[in-house]
Amino acid sequence: MSEHRYSVVYRGRLREGIDAETAARSLIRIFNITPEKAARLLQSRRVVLRKNLEASAARRFAAVLQKAGLDVSLVKASAAEDDSGGKRPRPPAAPPVPAPPQAQPVPAAVGAPRRIPLQFRGSGSGYFRVRIVNIILSVITLGIYSAWAKVRRKQYFYGNTRIDEASFEYLADPKKILIGRSAVVVVFFTYSVVSELLPIVGSVLGIAFVVILPWVVVRSLTFNARNSAIRNIRFDFIGTVAQAAAAYILWPILAVLTLGILSPHTYFHQKRFLVENSRYGRTSFSFSAKPGDYYRIFFGALGPVLVGVVVAAGAAFVFQPATILVVFVLYLYLFAYFSVKTTNLLYNASGLGPHRMAASLRIKDYMVLVLVNSLATAFTLGLFHPWAKVRVYRYKVEHLTLIPGGHLDEFVASEQEKVSAFGEEAGDFFDIDIGL
Repeated sequence: MSEHRYSVVYRGRLREGIDAETAARSLIRIFNITPEKAARLLQSRRVVLRKNLEASAARRFAAVLQKAGLDVSLVKASAAEDDSGGKRPRPPAAPPVPAPPQAQPVPAAVGAPRRIPLQFRGSGSGYFRVRIVNIILSVITLGIYSAWAKVRRKQYFYGNTRIDEASFEYLADPKKILIGRSAVVVVFFTYSVVSELLPIVGSVLGIAFVVILPWVVVRSLTFNARNSAIRNIRFDFIGTVAQAAAAYILWPILAVLTLGILSPHTYFHQKRFLVENSRYGRTSFSFSAKPGDYYRIFFGALGPVLVGVVVAAGAAFVFQPATILVVFVLYLYLFAYFSVKTTNLLYNASGLGPHRMAASLRIKDYMVLVLVNSLATAFTLGLFHPWAKVRVYRYKVEHLTLIPGGHLDEFVASEQEKVSAFGEEAGDFFDIDIGL
């Protein structure tokens, strides 16, 4: 007796946790159909997606559809055909997607904004292998390989960071990084020698380094942005030296002159400089935070600081070693507090065209993470460092979410057209990585 044959039937609903837009995108990819057909299919109450398959083939096809988010079932071919009119058609060469008798409107969920979480698929052991090879080869080559080591390290983290199933890319040329590092070594070696022999000239050179700092900042940010990409579209940085001078020289000086009162203002200007001068393709990022937001973060730390000082002072009279513990806990809390608050504000206030980001880091979770990493690294004499770095990076990435303001694919396609029309920017001699 021959084996039963089956039809794969969509039962008019999606699997738990799958939204309509995600399922529609999967159908478009699987069947190579238009978004309209995918939407009509999802709104149908019952659709036979494939008929008269052998049991093994039916199970494989159903697994693909279930992974795409559709609730499907296997029905004996005779039963499925009876429900469709009693005919037994020949199995099609490619999976057809029948439309309902009457066209129906696209469901509201398809095309509606959704939350796309970022993912990190790397591991501590994977990064450990990258790191140990980098260290060995850098030592053997007297530091020359460190430029290639930086590229391998960034490629590991970029390549394992995904958003909407697309990986980030790091495309830098290690030779340009080596040129930049060599220039830095030569300059600082010259400065050290001149400072010893001619202190006055050394002081003048020190002032000159401060003057060129904004140029160094801009070149480094530009290099890293232009060598970062996702979906074949590169990022870019268009900040000017004058803007960098204001953010990293003028505002810090004002913060010192005001005894720290303008420190939140300084931090705000530096973050706005970074975000608003960054671009993805031809679209610039936006930054909606205000100086007051950073003042609230700084003032929010005053309470815990005052409590910590009082407790530490009281502990000094009762049990001296307890003071060290109180200071350590206070430092750990403040580190986690500022890291979490400023990171959440940075991403929650950043946008790209109609799209925006959302960050949800928590102080308590980050405190525990940093504490465990610090203890594990200390007890293993540094061997745990790769795992610690991956744990922190994964925590930050997996608490970031992209909230599209429309179809993400349409936005990416539009950027690809803009970049293609604009043409590739030619790199110049100064397009090197200055940062170490």
